[in-house]
Amino acid sequence: MPKYLPLANAPCAASLFGAVTAAVLLIASPLTARADDTAETLRLVPGEAASFTIKENPSTGYRWHLDSTESRNLDLIEISDAGFTDAGGKPLIGAPGQRHFRVTARKPGTASIVLDYLRDWENVPPASRHTVTVEIAPR
Repeated sequence: MPKYLPLANAPCAASLFGAVTAAVLLIASPLTARADDTAETLRLVPGEAASFTIKENPSTGYRWHLDSTESRNLDLIEISDAGFTDAGGKPLIGAPGQRHFRVTARKPGTASIVLDYLRDWENVPPASRHTVTVEIAPR
């Protein structure tokens, strides 16, 4: 399975990545924590959904990519790309905005979603990383 998977193609099916067709991008260099890395925690019960948002500027080539190597227990959740909105409500070239993601809890446990902000074509460490811990309590 490739290290990075585009979330726009991630299915919300029984196996989150079972049917994903994705371009392979392997980053060989180790990642270290940076001051601009961020994290958050979502607390859900099975069947419940929540959303989270991260700043993004796709006109620079940078996009958020799911790091399937660093993420954990993805079978406990469904995650999907819920779209991009520009910052000011006006589509300005080069303007930053926000990427929205939706997570649905499937079964109890703890999952970790690791998203890396990078350009697909560069073989360098990501510019930043966002980690979402999803704690799923039994009903």
